[in-house]
Amino acid sequence: MEKINRSLATRRALTKAALHLFAEKAYAEVSLLEITERAGQKNRNALQYHFGSKRALFEQILLAHAEEIDTLRQQLINALPKQDTISVEEAIDIYLEPFIQYTRRTENGRLYAKFLAHFLRTPERVEKILNPEIPMSTPPTSLAEVLITITPKLTPEDREQLLFVSNSMMIYSVDNLVRAEEQNILTLDSTMGRHILRALHASLVTLWSV
Repeated sequence: MEKINRSLATRRALTKAALHLFAEKAYAEVSLLEITERAGQKNRNALQYHFGSKRALFEQILLAHAEEIDTLRQQLINALPKQDTISVEEAIDIYLEPFIQYTRRTENGRLYAKFLAHFLRTPERVEKILNPEIPMSTPPTSLAEVLITITPKLTPEDREQLLFVSNSMMIYSVDNLVRAEEQNILTLDSTMGRHILRALHASLVTLWSV
């Protein structure tokens, strides 16, 4: 049991160190040694032993936080009324609000916003989440279904392009706001902060009104 606990503690330390470093600079600029040293590990092979590679650790961080945001989105999707249509405004609420809530809730959430801003600049930045063969249900049961529902005439490629631009707008905007908060320029709860978030929501509504 003690060995298992030590292993879990090491994994947590490596994950925490990597999140901080990937939030500070681009993936390619972060070395295995930096992560290991920041995690306080004397064994230089600790990262490879626990995760296999820097890329595997990076992807685990990406997916772990994404799953938490998806859980918040799923709560909104599950609360949709049983009707045939969903408005673009409702769809953007489901897409945007959980991300804003999550990235403001904890220090790790704020770090994740910065992490994603760097992620968008990597060659692996585009994720395909919209499957053209996805079964549809009423009401929608996933974010992909929600976005398909409001754009029935678009091709999967069109939606993927919209999603990439939407992700960029959302992530860079929230990343900039988080940094502005840290520098005591504004807070998201201030009049200007709320105005900026409303403007982001309106821009995304316009983007998906096709």
